[in-house]
Amino acid sequence: MPAHPAGMLPRIHTERYACDMSDALAADRKATRAEVMSKAEAIRQLARSQGLAGVRLRDDGTLVIHSDEPGYRAANRFSMAASQIVGTYVHVITDDVPGAASTEEL
Repeated sequence: MPAHPAGMLPRIHTERYACDMSDALAADRKATRAEVMSKAEAIRQLARSQGLAGVRLRDDGTLVIHSDEPGYRAANRFSMAASQIVGTYVHVITDDVPGAASTEEL
């Protein structure tokens, strides 16, 4: 991921949104399960620092989180930081979607 000054994330401003967004593009390669597992301890520490517990992992390398924060901001923040740790895009979803069912603890 490209570095931003002082660790800042790019701001997206439209009429509807004004929030930090990941630099990941749909064409970016997604981290594999093995790549995520190789950084599991650092990702668990990151989760704790962001107030997330019980991070889970799917077979395809997607991380699943639970957050009481409305929307997907917590997932986006976690994805951006986890991607920096792993070195490639890490897909993160919340546990309230059907794709979150088949997981194991990270």
